[in-house]
Amino acid sequence: MRLAAQFSFKNGLEEVTARYPHLLAEVVDTVRAIDASKACPPVVRRGNLSPEISRQEINMNRLLCKLSLATLVVVFGASTFALGQAGAVASPKSREEVNKVRAEFDAGSRQYREGNFAKAEEHFRKALELDPEHKNAPLFLARAIQEQLKPGDAGAENLAKGEEAVEAYRRILAKNPANEDAFDSIISLYRAMRNEEKARETLLERAGDASLPVGKRAGIYSRLTNEDWQCSYNVTEQKDNRETDQQPDKVIVKYKMPADSNEFYKARQCVTRGLEVAEQWLQLTPQNAQAWSYKANLLRESSKLAEMEGDASQKEAAEGQYKDALAEQQRLTGGAGPGGGDAINRSGDGMVGAASPTDPASTDSTPATGKRAPISGGVLNGKAISKPAPVYPSEAREAGAQGTVTVQVLVEEDGSVASATAISGPPLLREAAAAAARQARFSPTLLSGQPVRISGVVTYNFVLQ
Repeated sequence: MRLAAQFSFKNGLEEVTARYPHLLAEVVDTVRAIDASKACPPVVRRGNLSPEISRQEINMNRLLCKLSLATLVVVFGASTFALGQAGAVASPKSREEVNKVRAEFDAGSRQYREGNFAKAEEHFRKALELDPEHKNAPLFLARAIQEQLKPGDAGAENLAKGEEAVEAYRRILAKNPANEDAFDSIISLYRAMRNEEKARETLLERAGDASLPVGKRAGIYSRLTNEDWQCSYNVTEQKDNRETDQQPDKVIVKYKMPADSNEFYKARQCVTRGLEVAEQWLQLTPQNAQAWSYKANLLRESSKLAEMEGDASQKEAAEGQYKDALAEQQRLTGGAGPGGGDAINRSGDGMVGAASPTDPASTDSTPATGKRAPISGGVLNGKAISKPAPVYPSEAREAGAQGTVTVQVLVEEDGSVASATAISGPPLLREAAAAAARQARFSPTLLSGQPVRISGVVTYNFVLQ
């Protein structure tokens, strides 16, 4: 058919000869091999035509017949060739082969449920060998390897097992870069191996991946800057590292060097790298108010650290940059400064900022968003007005995963959930629990008669029936 189309326009023969020489040769050979006297029906000469014209008509009909037969041969041959090529890529499996794959996968699932993770790994590997395109085996294999890691064990064999699990998840990401579960597992593995440097490197690498949605990349930058701000805040706001002077109209806070200077240098490193990440975040989304918020609060931390070190010029520079960043954040949101405007005069120098978050353990708070930091509420299950049950993931059922998942939630003044992150529990069940928590509603928490934001946890129990 392709040849007929190419041959139907001017210079068609040249085009066919140049582009399809193998097909043209096949047609020629096929036509020559056809015995038209046997393959084509006889043509009866019509009596009203001259002998010469009648012979031409007979010859033409024979030629058309031979060409038709040749076309059928070529089309059939091409189809057969195409099917053969497809079969070479993904030949259909026999029932016996399918049953072997299923048997290995089911055996791996049973071993996983029973806690025999090394045995489970063997079966999942075998299932993948039999069927490299198996949908679930790669994830289950990675999980089985991950479960063999012993957190806190710095032995070479244990760390090698952790790296093996990382590579298993990386193979999943290579096929599906959007698989957040695989990516989060890699970060969890590095942190379980106490390799914070590699975890951070992996996070930054993903944040810089232009193929990912901007929102996902910004979320990673947010995660990193929050961790860096928290790292410094936990040092500067330690009771022994600050002095408070309560005056009638204001509170004056002075910061002093920690007894352990290593804490100071760790905090300064966190602020330095946090500001670098904040700049990358702002290059990605220049009008992102949250990015400006974190930049402002990291600069505030820089000011505190400069005061601890007795560097007045650096303190003044950091305060000026803090004010500029805060002004930009306020311009973008039209909101108040961090903490909602509870004024604190830093060191009596007239620089009015805002109260530091009252719950430094809460990583859900956004330091400079114009809202008060949430108060800690502990376990919030009893305060839930509506707490939808999570959907039991099919892959978790197949693996026999069950248990309790704890989800950290940030609840707004009206009782709605602003954010939810699973912090413990079986990995295959965490996202389902977090998704359910985001749909929950809680009775408002009142402080002095006013509703306040609250940070706490909710738990979900998954039980196989």
